[in-house]
Amino acid sequence: MRSARMQASRAVSLKLLFSSGLGLLVLLSILALMQGGSLVAWSDIVAAPSRPETLAQAIIETIRAPRLSAAILVGVCLAVAGAIMQTVLRNPLAAPDILAVTTGAQLALVIATLLVPFYVPSLAATVFGGVLGGLSCLTLGGGLRAPPVRLALAGIALSLSFAAISSAIVLMADDRASGIVLWSAGILDQTGWTKVATVGPAVAVGLFVVSLMAPSLDLLGLGEDSARGLGMTRAVTLLALGVSVVLAGSAVTLGGPIGFVGLAVPNLLRGIGITRHRQVIPLSAIWGAVAVLIADVAAQWLSAEGSSIPTGAIVACLGAPAMLILLRFARIGQEQRPRAVSISSRLPAGLLIAVLLVASAVAVASALAVGDGIAKTVPELVAVFDLRAPRLLVAMGAGMLLAGAGVFLQAATRNPLCGPETLGLAQGAALFSLVALLGGLPPGSPGFQLVAAAGSFAALFCLFAFGVHRTPERLVLYGIALAASLGACGTIIVVEARLQTMQALSWLAGSTHARGMDDAATLLPWLLLLLVAAMSFCSRLDVLVLGDDTARSLGLSTSGTRLAAAAFAAAFVAGAVSSIGAIGFVGLLAPHAGRLLAGPKHARLLPVSLVLGAILVVVADMVGRSVIAPRELPAGIVTALVGAPVFALLLNRRRS
Repeated sequence: MRSARMQASRAVSLKLLFSSGLGLLVLLSILALMQGGSLVAWSDIVAAPSRPETLAQAIIETIRAPRLSAAILVGVCLAVAGAIMQTVLRNPLAAPDILAVTTGAQLALVIATLLVPFYVPSLAATVFGGVLGGLSCLTLGGGLRAPPVRLALAGIALSLSFAAISSAIVLMADDRASGIVLWSAGILDQTGWTKVATVGPAVAVGLFVVSLMAPSLDLLGLGEDSARGLGMTRAVTLLALGVSVVLAGSAVTLGGPIGFVGLAVPNLLRGIGITRHRQVIPLSAIWGAVAVLIADVAAQWLSAEGSSIPTGAIVACLGAPAMLILLRFARIGQEQRPRAVSISSRLPAGLLIAVLLVASAVAVASALAVGDGIAKTVPELVAVFDLRAPRLLVAMGAGMLLAGAGVFLQAATRNPLCGPETLGLAQGAALFSLVALLGGLPPGSPGFQLVAAAGSFAALFCLFAFGVHRTPERLVLYGIALAASLGACGTIIVVEARLQTMQALSWLAGSTHARGMDDAATLLPWLLLLLVAAMSFCSRLDVLVLGDDTARSLGLSTSGTRLAAAAFAAAFVAGAVSSIGAIGFVGLLAPHAGRLLAGPKHARLLPVSLVLGAILVVVADMVGRSVIAPRELPAGIVTALVGAPVFALLLNRRRS
């Protein structure tokens, strides 16, 4: 009797989910058709099936109905693809955006559009790029049965690298790049039915194949051994992953790289007890379409006259809350805590100083001599000195601040995967600095710096309030989701305020362009603060990294020290971002390189890391100024091209 009541209740719940989802889909579709101005009214939508010859009907047929169809297809594709990946990989963190499938598809389409001299079908490019991105993630993360968090972090590292390459190509391209920038943020604007008609058949075939595979997916969810015992072969797994990549590529073709839908929707359905794929797949399709439509209606409602906020930016703004909910409630196995880097050998003090002096001298000389041209003689150096010297000083100061922030963050969290960019501090400072620019504050002014500091501390507050007590890998995963949300908010500000897109993209990526001696002078207070922190905290950081129990037994207040170290790091990030923008991976790479050269003691590690951070930003800025001269590539893109793969390799070294 009780079992019968439970089955009846479950059937009612399923019917409610289906009916409410379909009802919301219809309601949101009507709202989507009416958004975008006052030219389309309810009466026009009612009369649309008879196709009256009116302006409203033309708008519905050529603009709004294609956009509505694209939004529905994107939501369906992403949610179903996420459901398949989570089942096949038995990983609740699997999704097209998390596993670098969408960014691989994005990169392939950017290359096909801007670099390839012949026509490449968009769907073919995105599917090819998605396959390469997914295979790269699986290879680097440890294969089909890699631990969930490690595989997710490997995918995110690859995504950052792919995104940096895409940004570099866009900045080097011509006027065709303006539309690519908005598309890369996830925009669903459609002109006609061309894209929908191209992608629709592939989506239909993919959904048909998935529906036939529902019983096989149920068996795969039982575990690899059980599935093999019931006759499931590796071919079924590969076919399922292939279909998910096709669906993800179709979504990227229609609307760009939109994230978090494939992650959140299937997990929410499984969280309420729906596990059979004959139910998971259609419900994922319905509620994925609802999620994207909600974001698209909000994007159109928030868009000012003449601007169009990307739907993907609205979705990404919800990424951190979605990741927080998932990390708190999903059944994810605990990862092994990353061990502190053990250095059995290090350079002697004299040799270390000599190496740093030579490297610094080479970096400074190269930065002064190389740019949009090479200064080969003393008169030529004198002629370009006033232009290049301020940029050199700003790059050095910002690099030292970011490296110091990385040292303090890694000590405070005892997590070698932490950095200003992987925890969202740099993105928070960049977002608030955009607000300061809109408020009329000149870059580098005390008010501008205070606003940037407020953004960095706001991101730090979110981490301590919600994520700092999780395992180290989960903390980084939540920090990256927070960074994505903050970056999406920055995109909305750029679009809504009608800031110049390419200039804003360059600044957000981190650039020393047009910096002068005044900008270099504004870094001095932050560098003095860094010096004070270094003198007073090195010994405490040495004790803190030993662990809370050991540190307390030695008389150290671990909570107060950890909070103070994180606050110093946030201040350093604010100083760097307010002067040079959000340059990534310096705070992650410099401390690791410092440990290799100087060992773990912070009295040696911190100064060595500061020098290495300065050298890294100086070299990145020099490369960015010279590689596509007379145009410039932001230094932040150069550091991301190097830093993201190194981050993935650091993660891979801990796969034991």
